[in-house]
Amino acid sequence: MNFKLKNTLKNIVNLQPVPTCVALSALLLLPGCGSDKPNPIVPVPPAFEEPKAGTESYSALKAQGTLWQNVEGQKVSLRGINLGNWLSMELWMFDSSEDPLGADIPDQCTLEAVLTDRFGADEKDRIIKLHRDSWLTDADWDAMAEAGFNVVRIPFPYDLIEDEQNPKTLRADAWSYLDAAIAKAKAREMYVVLDLHGAAGRQGTEQHTGCADQNELWDSAVYRDRTVWLWQQIAQKYNGEATVAGYGLLNEPWGTDSETLTEFSLELYKAIREIDQDHIIILAGHNADGISSYGDPLDLGMENVAFDMHFYPGLFGWGNIGYGVHRDWITCGEDGTGGVCDWARLARNVYTPVLVGEMQPWTGLGDMGGEITRASFDKYNELNWAATAWSLKTTSKSGGVGNGQWGLITNNGNQLLAKAQTWSCNNWESSFANACDIPARSTTPFAGEGDKTMYLAIKTGSFNGTDVTYDSIQLTNDATGENIVVNGEFGTDANWNKIQIWGDPHDYDYNYAAGEVAGVDSSPSLRVTAAAGHNTVIYQPVVVEGGQSYTLSGRFKDNGAGGNDMWAEIYLVPEEPQWWNDVDGRALPRVDINNDSIEAIEDFFAAFASMDYLRNEAVMTALTQEQPAQIFTNIPSKASDILVVASDTANDVSWTAATGDVDGYRVYRSTAPRSGFAVIEEVTDTRYSDTDLQPETTYYYYVAAFNSTDEGYASEIAASGPTFYTLPSKIEAENYTAAHPGVKTEGAGDIGGGSNVGSFETGRWVEYEVKVNEAGDFDVDFRLASLVGNVRFSVELDGVVLDTVTVPNTGGWQTYTTVTRSLSLPAGNAKLRLTSLDNQWNLNWIEFRSAD
Repeated sequence: MNFKLKNTLKNIVNLQPVPTCVALSALLLLPGCGSDKPNPIVPVPPAFEEPKAGTESYSALKAQGTLWQNVEGQKVSLRGINLGNWLSMELWMFDSSEDPLGADIPDQCTLEAVLTDRFGADEKDRIIKLHRDSWLTDADWDAMAEAGFNVVRIPFPYDLIEDEQNPKTLRADAWSYLDAAIAKAKAREMYVVLDLHGAAGRQGTEQHTGCADQNELWDSAVYRDRTVWLWQQIAQKYNGEATVAGYGLLNEPWGTDSETLTEFSLELYKAIREIDQDHIIILAGHNADGISSYGDPLDLGMENVAFDMHFYPGLFGWGNIGYGVHRDWITCGEDGTGGVCDWARLARNVYTPVLVGEMQPWTGLGDMGGEITRASFDKYNELNWAATAWSLKTTSKSGGVGNGQWGLITNNGNQLLAKAQTWSCNNWESSFANACDIPARSTTPFAGEGDKTMYLAIKTGSFNGTDVTYDSIQLTNDATGENIVVNGEFGTDANWNKIQIWGDPHDYDYNYAAGEVAGVDSSPSLRVTAAAGHNTVIYQPVVVEGGQSYTLSGRFKDNGAGGNDMWAEIYLVPEEPQWWNDVDGRALPRVDINNDSIEAIEDFFAAFASMDYLRNEAVMTALTQEQPAQIFTNIPSKASDILVVASDTANDVSWTAATGDVDGYRVYRSTAPRSGFAVIEEVTDTRYSDTDLQPETTYYYYVAAFNSTDEGYASEIAASGPTFYTLPSKIEAENYTAAHPGVKTEGAGDIGGGSNVGSFETGRWVEYEVKVNEAGDFDVDFRLASLVGNVRFSVELDGVVLDTVTVPNTGGWQTYTTVTRSLSLPAGNAKLRLTSLDNQWNLNWIEFRSAD
């Protein structure tokens, strides 16, 4: 659609009465029209061809209204994934623990600097190339195709293309990786989005720009000029390349304000259009104003553009990981106007496609993550949005998919099969399947082909004295039922080898008459004892079949002699245990870039090419199955009229039944008014009597109806007693009585952990009910953090402003300082409200202290 026609139609929309809306919606390819109310959301009009996702013709893309459209005029439902940690490295993606590559190496810039200092620039380049050649292989491209993805977002740093030592000069190998990726994608009929993840000078302070805490792009005409030059080189190179879906100008440019971002984006747009008039140009919307800061790109003279937004429900302070936060996002919330509906309205009003360039819908969700991932992609495509998940691959120290790693693909692990320890459950006695710390479960120890020898290791130890019994140990092939452990019934030490890790004398009795262990008498057993601290392992080799799953079974018992400092752990590891070396289930090789030899560093990065990987099968299955996700399709109504009647012995909770398909109700309880809720019971009736009570404690309750696929929205919260805070006292920020809907709770990095409240923008507030027994003066400590600083909030009591507090720059969003103010408070009950007068600050707690 040309500039003049689109502008004319935009004016018609503003002038015509509502009945013309349907026709104009078809003409403009809008998901809906009329008032600003975002519900209902109408998918692309049937007047335009809308093939089933994945069946569209593979040809060059353009932005048409709110659509991503191909040459044949079809809506293309783009769904894909990011290639994080390939060309742009984010070191946490190797191992989410602290210092994965060595102390004080937080980002790619530091990594490259250390390699250069130790070995020289040429060796540094060789190691980085080794990483890139190893991290992404043909098998990874095949996995993306098997998942049904038709687009790949490729994050890259500017110095992949530009010679850092000779600015505005192409590297000799400038195009090798992007060319190769485009060829791999084209062979599989996939598109690519070229995403500038780290610009010259860097566009923010985050480590994912490549250099943490730099953010020099915006104040440097030289860096901005180099970025313009870079995009012109890319446009010249890939002008006419249909595999390229679009140019992502800047990833998450949080280092500036919306006006500066819009101005620079327009400059980049014009520079690219001097060379390439056809490719979609993707504008970053990652500032406080989102896409609304641009307005309609047409008004700025920009055509064939899209907006890039990153949506992470359940992460980064956006609620908690779980069903509820995704339900509210995908279904537009309880009132049907929030979540994706709000963003659909913004996109509709500016007639522009959206790329959800990053999202993570499966982390921490187990098997449910598959359904939620499919539901997310389906909803985004229904709204005409493209979407790429973060990210294809991550690895971790212990490996294994677990409850949902960030990577769709991850290194195999699950080496710790079962564990009990006295810190979790002193005097334990159980089967491995019911172990109180880590219960045994089915695991696929080797995902490759053929057979592999691994080692079943039993580690026992303590700090003061050990006494543990093991019995009837088996490791069974789930498909064949074959037990591959020899002499797991004990009686002798046959087939078991022993090593010591550290400690004092100990004894292994393989013919111990234990009697019953976890309800079964199957003597003889193995008893491990020591008078003082020790840590030892017995092990045997076992042969596992590639791709087969195995389940550990057996029993163990804490015989009570060791006190509260004893452990029992069973591992299946790929390397034979060695004397004086701990068995810790580490599945990822160790490396220390600061100290290891160049050969050891080579081995680390080279290992990723042939590493044994697992896929998140729940996600893969959901993405490729014929039927859409069933989750979020049958949500019961909200239970109402919740009432708590408290007595000395019980809190009787009752409510009015929800409507819809209801199998029962989950009762949630907390001792805080707005956080810490957990399910304490599932009932089919509309009442519950809670007898698990502590004296002089106010409990908070809500209930939610559920059925086989969904859970309804939470009822109102009801309390069993007083809900106000008696001052002087300390108030944790997350335990507010009420809050602006934009305020969010996230994990706090402050001393003592817990949670903080953030996402403060002008006009957002939190409120606490307080009671002052005696009027007087108070010293009030506010625990605050802000990376921008010089931002303010007012302190109000029943609507009267008592003070204005300025939050300084504390050096980080989770770097806290205490600001103390003096307030005079009247006696009685009141509502204490903190109202943000500026943007971007966090609150961890407030403490009122008597000034006397």
